[in-house]
Amino acid sequence: ETTDVFWAASITKPFVAVAIMMLVDEGKLQLDDLVEKHIPEFKGQKVKTANGLHPPKKPLTIRNLLNHLDGLPVTGTTRSAKTIKGRALASAKNPLMWEPGSKWKYGGEGLHVAAYIVEKYSGMPYSKFLKTRILGPLGMENTYFTIKNVPKSRSVPTHRKLKNGKWESFERGDFGGGRGGPYFAVDGGFFSTVEDLFRWCQMLLNGGEFGGVRYLSEKSVRELTHKQTGDVKNAGHGPGNFHALAFQEAVEPQGVTAALTKGSFGKGGSGGSITWVDTSTKTIYIMLQNVSGGDRDLTSSTFLYTAAAAIPQK
Repeated sequence: ETTDVFWAASITKPFVAVAIMMLVDEGKLQLDDLVEKHIPEFKGQKVKTANGLHPPKKPLTIRNLLNHLDGLPVTGTTRSAKTIKGRALASAKNPLMWEPGSKWKYGGEGLHVAAYIVEKYSGMPYSKFLKTRILGPLGMENTYFTIKNVPKSRSVPTHRKLKNGKWESFERGDFGGGRGGPYFAVDGGFFSTVEDLFRWCQMLLNGGEFGGVRYLSEKSVRELTHKQTGDVKNAGHGPGNFHALAFQEAVEPQGVTAALTKGSFGKGGSGGSITWVDTSTKTIYIMLQNVSGGDRDLTSSTFLYTAAAAIPQK
């Protein structure tokens, strides 16, 4: 049913980018601000090279935190942090893996630092900011921070493909990828429904407005949803796709995304779910699944082709 609850996985990631752009719209920060301007503990952070540790040519920016060009490593100290703040400050002590902005690696370390910036300027925990500023106003009443709050009758189990080709189902717990603390997982913690994610996508398709409420400026939505990785190669999932700010853009649709038009943006998750917004045809595609194994690319492309073909062409 459209009210059944799936693990949203990495579809959670863009929420921190939207939260940051809300602060940009309010004039509290800029995307190209140095992170150290807002978190002084990042001052003096070094880059690890073959010749030792050196100051970066260009220090880490807020934009780098959101486009996966940050170079922040996942370490034991970041994993063992007990709060989002603790994780961000632990990241500040770690040498960068490369010059910020020079290489892309998908992950969530920069997103946790960004979430701490949201906490600093909002004066509330990151999860409370999401509930107060995004989920509540949008009417996303069936989006949950933890599996224990999901009604059992509407919780969709995960299905795993075994080596013998058969499938088994199991109830999953909260996402713990790369983190060990009791805080909300910025990079993959949400559980949600197709109805709630439709409201989220519709707000973005509308240029930052939904139900008469403006959440973001149109300029901020453009920043969020268009390529933000410059000339860095292989900076997205699949050929023709490049990362924006926690979303990715189908710059040259092909393969799985061939049914979309150029400039479509979206986000998927490791459970196999996808969301895409095609701004040219004003179409929202949402497919939710909780699977481990199987050909998920085939499932995604079949869904997109079938849905696109069912929409009358003007």
